[in-house]
Amino acid sequence: MFLADSGSVAVEVALKLAVQFQTALGHPQRQRLLSIRGGYHGDTFAAMGVCDPVDGMHSAFPGLLAGNVFGPRPPAAAAATPETVRAWASDLGDIAAAHSGELAAIIVEPVLQGAGGMHAYPAECLTALRHVADRHGLLLIFDEIATGFGRTGELFAADHAGVVPDIMCVGKALTGGYLTLAAMLCTAEIASAVSGGQAGALLHGPRLWATRWRVRLPTRASASSATAPGGPTSPGSARASNRGSPRPGP
Repeated sequence: MFLADSGSVAVEVALKLAVQFQTALGHPQRQRLLSIRGGYHGDTFAAMGVCDPVDGMHSAFPGLLAGNVFGPRPPAAAAATPETVRAWASDLGDIAAAHSGELAAIIVEPVLQGAGGMHAYPAECLTALRHVADRHGLLLIFDEIATGFGRTGELFAADHAGVVPDIMCVGKALTGGYLTLAAMLCTAEIASAVSGGQAGALLHGPRLWATRWRVRLPTRASASSATAPGGPTSPGSARASNRGSPRPGP
């Protein structure tokens, strides 16, 4: 776990962690992120770089933001059908496949895009995102800063689909507005890989924070039978051994 003073910083840390993880696995070329249209992830530079490329803040800072990859916006929940969800998932999968060698992770707001117009989309899209990430060796990041802690009817929006991300960002309801506080959570596998990499720690803020505090996200025990295992060096192949509920670790 990495504590931050804002959701934007939590997202920045999550993106750094994803890139460092891929580098630790021997994929230093994986520096870009895959996001979806309509998303909003914060006002700092890396966070803006994964916001909607048309309706976000990209146009004001064309020379400063990273060139990331964007998929189509998921179909609206009110009008979605199994066919439209499958078509969206197919399009996203094709984009991921075309850029898989340069992508580190997928980042989305699960189930509800808040600042992007309160756009709710089917929970089945989260399952599709999990499959795409595993198929191409990408980490899956859920930005739950606006959706976490019961705001969509489940404790976390990911629970609507029973999908477990590799990295989760939380904030807002974390303190109920009494304190500006956010956090980035990750699996023990990711923390161990980054700690064992060349840098030896997450390259953000005091090294004590980066190396001492870890929280284990539960793994996809119920979903593992439905998800194709990752390759020998992919995140999906190692995640299967990290079962258990969230808890602090050494």
